[in-house]
Amino acid sequence: MTGLESILNQIASDGQKEAEEQLSAARAKAAEITEKAKAEGAEKVRAALKDGERRAQEIRDRAQSAAELEQRNQMLVFKQELIGEAVEAARESLENAPDKEYFEILLTLYKRFAQEGRGEMLLNKRDIDRLPDDFLARMRKAVPGAEVTISPKPHQVENGFLLVYGGVDINCTFRAIFEDAYEELRDAAGKLLFPVA
Repeated sequence: MTGLESILNQIASDGQKEAEEQLSAARAKAAEITEKAKAEGAEKVRAALKDGERRAQEIRDRAQSAAELEQRNQMLVFKQELIGEAVEAARESLENAPDKEYFEILLTLYKRFAQEGRGEMLLNKRDIDRLPDDFLARMRKAVPGAEVTISPKPHQVENGFLLVYGGVDINCTFRAIFEDAYEELRDAAGKLLFPVA
């Protein structure tokens, strides 16, 4: 082997060695980049999973809150219906009370709403037909300054009566009384039906 061949062999050997070193360094760099990309990818996957879990929990929480709100609303509607039925049942029980009790109720209403001066009480046919004989005398005794007579003519009045003073009518029907006092009655019925523990 000549000197030139030896130099060429040495150059080729050095070039081969340098190429192998560069290839090894490139492989190491590629492995490092791959590992870094894998780690970043795994971190992104973990972050995406965590964000997905957080979003899913928010959706579950909102759904639960909405369901609880709907349940409360339905319960409120149900309670209001029951209270309304209880108030209506109370009104009907007054309207259908036995005669003696019924006219005691009318006398109580009269005491509350009668005014001094001349007036007239208007009743329906059913009440005129069953009016106690002493009712007018009891009315006069209950409110001495009121000069109220009972109209003998039946009127289109529900249970209860109208007091007429000139051009002023005072509606003392049970329905009107209950409508005026509905909020108080509703609150009282609510406390009875749904006591707070």
